[in-house]
Amino acid sequence: MAISIVKQYSIFLINEPGTLKNFTELFVRENINIIAMAQDVRYDAAVVRLAVQDDKGISHLLTKAGFTSVKTDAICLDIPNRVGILRDVGAVMANNGINITTFYGTSDKDGMTRWIIIVNDITQALNALENSGLFDD
Repeated sequence: MAISIVKQYSIFLINEPGTLKNFTELFVRENINIIAMAQDVRYDAAVVRLAVQDDKGISHLLTKAGFTSVKTDAICLDIPNRVGILRDVGAVMANNGINITTFYGTSDKDGMTRWIIIVNDITQALNALENSGLFDD
C-alpha cells in the first residue's frame, strides 16, 4: 500500500480525431510517464485529467505547446483491490469533513488499484487516510 502526493493537470482539448495522440506525443518527447488519465467530453471539447509522479516543468511544456492547463496536488492511492475499498475511503473522507472533488482510477490483473483523489484539504485527507487503519496489514 502506498499513499503519495502527485501532480494532476487538467487540460482543455478539442474533441476530434488525433487530438489525444498529438497531445500525448509531448509527454513521450520529454520522457514523462503518465500514471493515470481520465477524460470528460462535452460536444466538441474535452477536459483531460492526467497525473504524473514528478512535475518536470510540465506547466511550461503545456503552455509552450499552446495548451491551457490547471495544476493541482492530488492523492495517489496504490492499494490492494477488494470489495468495499472505495466505500471505506469515502467514509474516511466523509467522517473527517473532507470533500472529494475529483476521483478516478482502475485496478490491474494482479489485484492492485490506483486511485487519484482531489480533495478540498489535502493535508487533512492524508492524515485521515494514514490514521484510518484501512491500510494496516
